[in-house]
Amino acid sequence: MMTLPKQLEQQLRTELVEYREERQMPFISPMEELIQEEAMERGILQTQREYILDLLQVRFGEVPQSLVEAVNRLEDISTLKQLLRQTISVGSIAEFEQLLDSSTDR
Repeated sequence: MMTLPKQLEQQLRTELVEYREERQMPFISPMEELIQEEAMERGILQTQREYILDLLQVRFGEVPQSLVEAVNRLEDISTLKQLLRQTISVGSIAEFEQLLDSSTDR
């Protein structure tokens, strides 16, 4: 084994400490991970709802409050995604309401 001069030994130790700190992964408990996943899902749900309502407003003007409330009650991401795609081609607010009713009857 070779002995390093004090200055090189100190430099090597400093670089090793920095390397370990850079590589260290933060610990996330299962509870924290679950909370993060739930927050992300809530964000996705809210974004999909906003997209639907914004698109309806752009296409048809004012959206009835009852329809806003019905869209905001939706909790299924796949239903919201399907409704968003259908909102692009729907012909009227009334037609969208029928789609909404049929999608929530399942």
